[in-house]
This record gives sequence, structure tokens and C-alpha cells, in this order.
Amino acid sequence: MVSRAQRPRLPEVSKGQRRARQDWNRGLVGRSRPAADSSPVPVCTVDGCGSLANHRPARAAMVRVEVPGTGEPARWYCPGRCAAIGRARAELRGIDRAQGGETR
Repeated sequence: MVSRAQRPRLPEVSKGQRRARQDWNRGLVGRSRPAADSSPVPVCTVDGCGSLANHRPARAAMVRVEVPGTGEPARWYCPGRCAAIGRARAELRGIDRAQGGETR
């Protein structure tokens, strides 16, 4: 059976079809705008944030985050939000490893 994505689209030629489409789109016409890049966690722009802690940090105020028992290596993060996000990521990766899943 042909999937829905592979079926040809019929052109909307009648006024009723166009009006029904416009009603469905709440009066909007034309092409839709591209999807916004909405990553759940924005990338930090500070040098060395998230780098492995096998050497000295790039900045003096960096926080070393290591979660024992997860198998994740220690990393340097900015204090505050980045450190909390780094700890949460390490904990989540540890859960994935404990369940035998693949790491990302």
C-alpha cells in the first residue's frame, strides 16, 4: 500500500476547496514561515564551558562537575545555570548507561 506521504496531491481548483482550506488555516494564505530553531538548552558562549576536566579550566570561576557512579567524565562549567544543566545531563546519561542503552 502506498503511504500517505507518497500519494499525489490533488490541486485545489474550486472556490469551495480554496475557501475550505482558508477556513482551516484561520484565514491565513501563502507559504508558512520556516520553523524557528528552538533548542531546549541554548549553547553557552563561554570558552571552556563543558570541556573535559583533565586539565586546568580556561577561566578561574569555572565549576568542576562530576557525578559519581554515572560513568561520565568530569567537566568544567560556568557557575550557576550551566553547572546545573551539566549535572543533570551527566545524571541522565548515567541512567541511560545503567539501563544498557547507547550514549549520545
